[in-house]
Amino acid sequence: MSLLIRVSVFTSLLLLTALSQAASEAVLWLHGPGDGQRSQALVLETDVDIEVTGLLAHAFVSQRFYNDSGDWAEGRYVFPLPDDSAVESLTVRVGERLIEGEIQPRARARETYQQARREGRVAGLVEQERGNVFTTSVANIPPGEEVEIRIGFRPRVDFEHGRFSLRFPTTIAPRFIPGQALPTGLGADEPGGGWSPDTDRVPDASRISPPVQHPAAPDHNPLRLRVSLNAGMELAALESSFHAIRRDYDGERWLIELDEAPEAARRDFELTWRPAGQNRIQSAGFRQTLGGSEHVLLMVLPPEQQRRSQSPRELVLIIDTSGSMRGEPMIQARESLLFALDSLSAGDRFNVIEFNHLTRSLFDSPVAASNRNIAQARRFVQGLNAGGGTVMGPSLARAMQPPIPEGFLRQIVFVTDGIIGNEQEVLDQIRSDVGHSRLFTVGIGHGVNSQFLRDGARFGRGSYTFIGDTGQIHGRMSELITQLTSPVLQDIEVHWPGSVDAVPGRLPDLYAGQPLMVSARADSLNGEITISGRQDGRAWQTSIPVDAFQVASGVAAHWGRAALQRLLDQARSPVEREALRPEVEALAVEYQLLSPYTSLVAVDRTPARSRQIALRRHDVPTNLPAGRSLDGFFSGTRALPATDAGSGSSLLRGLLALLLVGLLLGHKRFSRDEDALFDEALIEEEEQA
Repeated sequence: MSLLIRVSVFTSLLLLTALSQAASEAVLWLHGPGDGQRSQALVLETDVDIEVTGLLAHAFVSQRFYNDSGDWAEGRYVFPLPDDSAVESLTVRVGERLIEGEIQPRARARETYQQARREGRVAGLVEQERGNVFTTSVANIPPGEEVEIRIGFRPRVDFEHGRFSLRFPTTIAPRFIPGQALPTGLGADEPGGGWSPDTDRVPDASRISPPVQHPAAPDHNPLRLRVSLNAGMELAALESSFHAIRRDYDGERWLIELDEAPEAARRDFELTWRPAGQNRIQSAGFRQTLGGSEHVLLMVLPPEQQRRSQSPRELVLIIDTSGSMRGEPMIQARESLLFALDSLSAGDRFNVIEFNHLTRSLFDSPVAASNRNIAQARRFVQGLNAGGGTVMGPSLARAMQPPIPEGFLRQIVFVTDGIIGNEQEVLDQIRSDVGHSRLFTVGIGHGVNSQFLRDGARFGRGSYTFIGDTGQIHGRMSELITQLTSPVLQDIEVHWPGSVDAVPGRLPDLYAGQPLMVSARADSLNGEITISGRQDGRAWQTSIPVDAFQVASGVAAHWGRAALQRLLDQARSPVEREALRPEVEALAVEYQLLSPYTSLVAVDRTPARSRQIALRRHDVPTNLPAGRSLDGFFSGTRALPATDAGSGSSLLRGLLALLLVGLLLGHKRFSRDEDALFDEALIEEEEQA
């Protein structure tokens, strides 16, 4: 064994041992003013209230920070929200006092918060780290007191395959962080204190890597969740995918609650409902006047098509076999690929590609979908196991870059949890290389990075499918296969009765079960909206009168969020993104929405803590998503969760860790999972090569 591998194994074992010891204590890191000591953690509880009317939803997340230490405290919590949420309000409650927040440019909001922090005033700050990842900071929580942060947002309600769905993620999985650690001061503007340092490929890694609660620790961060649903129609089904629920109907609304609240936030919440057969949805329209402008949201369900497409396909299946996929996610991923292989027809071509920190394909290039080749692929997929880092780029390049054979439609099915920190790097690659291919993403397991996968499918002109557990594989993969084999509507155009600013500008092809969703802003809008396209080579058209649209709040916020995303999509480099900052800030402030360049800040004007009293920061840990392995997240990553230093107890733990590592290295067998121990060394050797 080379010296490099021995050193890498030694280092990995030392860090993993320290991680296990630190995580098992189930306490938070408290950062005092240079004394190196720990204090008891803040306690956090989360309440979620969601009100749904038709296709629109309005929600509040309330996070309560209890300071049961003897010191003035600052709490910091990284949390997820549903994809594409329009975050628009912040309220801080201290006792009976309510403090309203406001949207400000990010740098100014942070300075407002820091000034209040220094002056001893209670303050709250909400910042967007990713499209669906946010950070709450709350300063100057008095000893023995509670502060509640209430965030208002508008989540998306999806409608596909005759089913409405509302999904709420409850925890963030630790992400693979590639790159070299940056010197202090060269990463995030405000380092987050996470387990990973900022790196050259993920400059804000410290802000998206909160401490992780060990799965064996007592339940942490209890979640209460309630949904008020006014579907506007009789329902044939109302179900929760992963939680037991209580349902009550008052004649107008369904009231849904978790059956055993409060429950630890480990599993994503997904609520689905289907209209009764006689109420099949064809179209829906909503409108709202705001700031002198008319805003509309339009949904049109294209005609059904049962006939299979006659065009031969080149189906490329990519499966993530990195360490974060260990356990239940790997089982789901394998079964999903086997299901996709069964959809192949004579005349199709296919290949299977797996990736972790290495990329390996079954065939050098796509081959005919013969019985022999499919049988070989099934054996290959059934033998796949998870371990190692998460390097996506080479697998996508291998699938997207070769020329597409004449007469074939290339469809790439990308099966992964998407748990990486360098999402933008991969999205830029998809936009650059996808060409005429179609990219369909499949998110596997709880804690999946769904915003990244949804954006990847959007750039790849495909669709996103979420599979939370093995019970959903057959149904969700059947729907995906129907989409892959049944394109319904192409060359879609929307004809507006006047001048409008519509999002999206370029409309995608639609597949079976998919609706057309368009949002627009205009000075005024009257008359009919006409949608046209081609179905099976023939012209198709439908019209909807604007007068039939329902008046509803949230339509303007929906357009504002979509318009912000359109602006952000224009940039393909950090320089271009920085150039767009003023335009993004102006639009976000106009619509009072959170964005990468704006934040919500609320400050109590009355000082509560004198400057002579120290303030300790508490980084609140996130729960490990259900079904995932802690080892799998950190195997193969360069950055590992930081441990404490400076105290006698930590020194003792360090010595014990060194002793344990020495014993392990002297033993004939390192562990039952040697591959995980060598991931770091393999990555280092690849980079040096």
